[in-house]
Amino acid sequence: MEFSHKVISYIKAHQLCSEGAKLIVGVSGGADSIALLHFLHNAGYECIVAHCNFHLRGIESDTDEAFVKDFAEKWHIPFFSTSFDTKTFAKEKGISIEMAARDLRYDWFDVLKQEQNADAIAIAHHLDDSIETFFINLSRGTGLRGLLGIQPKQGSIIRPFLSVSRDDINNYISINHLQSRIDLSNFDQLIIRNKIRHSLIPIFESFNPSFRQIMMDNFTRLGELSEVANTLIESFKKEAVIDHEGYISISISKLRNQTNTHYFLFELLKPYNFNDATVNDILYHIDGESGKSFFSSTHRAIKDRNYLLVTPYISVDSSTYSISEDTFSINKPINLVLSQPISIETTSIVKNNNVACIDFEKLTFPLKIRRPKEGDFFYPLGMKGKKKLSDFFIDKKFNLLEKENCWLLTSEDQIVWVIGYRIDDRFKIDDNSKKMIKISLSKDIV
Repeated sequence: MEFSHKVISYIKAHQLCSEGAKLIVGVSGGADSIALLHFLHNAGYECIVAHCNFHLRGIESDTDEAFVKDFAEKWHIPFFSTSFDTKTFAKEKGISIEMAARDLRYDWFDVLKQEQNADAIAIAHHLDDSIETFFINLSRGTGLRGLLGIQPKQGSIIRPFLSVSRDDINNYISINHLQSRIDLSNFDQLIIRNKIRHSLIPIFESFNPSFRQIMMDNFTRLGELSEVANTLIESFKKEAVIDHEGYISISISKLRNQTNTHYFLFELLKPYNFNDATVNDILYHIDGESGKSFFSSTHRAIKDRNYLLVTPYISVDSSTYSISEDTFSINKPINLVLSQPISIETTSIVKNNNVACIDFEKLTFPLKIRRPKEGDFFYPLGMKGKKKLSDFFIDKKFNLLEKENCWLLTSEDQIVWVIGYRIDDRFKIDDNSKKMIKISLSKDIV
């Protein structure tokens, strides 16, 4: 199939963009991106060139930038460039140079897209890139999604060249007498992608000259299978996952009903950066006692009775905070608004768990805000006898996260308010009360 027809058909089949769309085109100066810019410009798209200078190749990086700028000016295409201290950024973030360059590039492309009111960002990834990505993921271990190659559209990123090979692009460059820059690092066989490109793929081609087309067909079939799997996962999520304020809970009993518990749990936890080894560890301990925690780089999963609770990993604040008599608002550890003492005769009692109406004269300042501790007890409003706080948590069916996140308001270490849940009966408004203080939780406990 002729090159132009193949690319246009791919754009239409995957609905990458409409005819004449305004596109930010990422152009490094290499053959792939030069061909993409030339093709899209000639196909009638409104192109804007975006070039990133990562300062990773010395004077060569500056020469690349000058080359792309000259090319854009020759074709009367708007040109924008930016520079990054990529090595410093990678060190600060604790990531690889490759990942740093990727993050910097896509973040800037997105900013430029917004500034220029463009429709999409076009990147020059092609079929060979997709095949190489497949093998990289396969060698590292991956789920079904990692076997799909590079996707034609991800958010505002589009990849019109995924149906054509590197040879097709080089042929297009030659036919159209286009110049491009050569990055010698592409021939460094110590880099896994280059080793796959120059050593592994030729072996498969020797078995079958149509290997690239076969891989493209495989990506299509695997994509269809992935859609089926995603439908099953979404259906299971609706049945077994509850989205709470600040965390999710996964039903362990419903997870056990699945024929492949590992696959379902892995897919549920993948967005929270849990890897395969941690998922295996969770399943190994799934029938154990409550309280065991498992960690990803960003989140914690904690086994609590019949549920697995997943929350962003934040170290628990166990500090004690003071509230003086002349304090009317605090924002740490939680947001509380305190009224001035109000005459009982001029106000009404608010019946809301997030508002505590307290007899002012029963309080001794400074008040304290602290976490629960072993042996805590209080007299829940409406009860005459005292109750262990741990029993109150059981009665209220608190899960482990809710217990961890609970704060107490105390006066001389007596619990005045289990914040957001129940005040102590000893501090309530009664017939002898003259002044009241109203304390409002203005935001959910964190």
